[in-house]
Amino acid sequence: MSGVRVYSFREGDRSEYLANYLLSGLGLVTPVPRPEDIGFDFYCQLADQEKGNLTFGYPFIVQVKSDSTKTILFGETKFEDWKRENVEWLFRLEIPIFFAFIEKSTMKMLIYNCSPFAYEFFAEKLPSVIEFRRRETVTDEEANKPIQEELPNWKENENGDGKKHIVDLGNPLISVTNEDIYNDTILKKKKNLLRNVIQIKQQNLIYKKLRLAYINWVLKIKTDESIVTAWAHFLGSDPSILGVMYNSLSHGLISLGMNLKHQNEIELLASLKPLLKKIPTEQIPPLIKTNYSDLFE
Repeated sequence: MSGVRVYSFREGDRSEYLANYLLSGLGLVTPVPRPEDIGFDFYCQLADQEKGNLTFGYPFIVQVKSDSTKTILFGETKFEDWKRENVEWLFRLEIPIFFAFIEKSTMKMLIYNCSPFAYEFFAEKLPSVIEFRRRETVTDEEANKPIQEELPNWKENENGDGKKHIVDLGNPLISVTNEDIYNDTILKKKKNLLRNVIQIKQQNLIYKKLRLAYINWVLKIKTDESIVTAWAHFLGSDPSILGVMYNSLSHGLISLGMNLKHQNEIELLASLKPLLKKIPTEQIPPLIKTNYSDLFE
């Protein structure tokens, strides 16, 4: 309708304008055109330093929300409205995602990590709903592992697992104001915190792609100051998980075996051989089979 703009939409736009400016103080920012917005608003890279000729790295994406928003929902709580792609795209991301909440009254941006979401990589079935939940106040409590709630009136079919998975965002990782952007010491510290968590989340994405049942996540956050990390290994109930792991680790094990042979580490190589025999034969390149056949005997 010409000449009219819904107030809540306008306020959301203003939050994105401010986020664009504040994120630009951390590095490169590329806004996602509104017609192409499928769940995140900015593609970013951190500047490696604060002065001189700048270089950039550590890519990540950001979804922006107004400060009044307390939860971010992916999926539908009503069975008849549910669409798989609304949840599934979170599991297809190949770069880390963060959530930024904008306090327009104070011209401040709060950036939250969501690393506990990595637990969901090992869910037996696609969650019907993922809810990222902000804490009302900053606390000293550890970040919770995702919890599950049954969705009412959910039918048994392919519409996910019939549960809402609630992911604790913990405390804000960093805050960013206009004053921070012009204080090199403060800005460097905030970027280092963000950089460390980007690395953690990148590693989790690699483990996921390799189908290795291991993750790291941020257990505790002291906003703008420090993080405490934790780890988790997962045990699969399906015996076929061992075959998956042999397959995932195959090229690393082959490289290790080749180097142990090259370094004449006979005892270590002998210990490794029972694992090398478990590698699916189709994973072994023909040239390796010919030149290093003794590894698999």
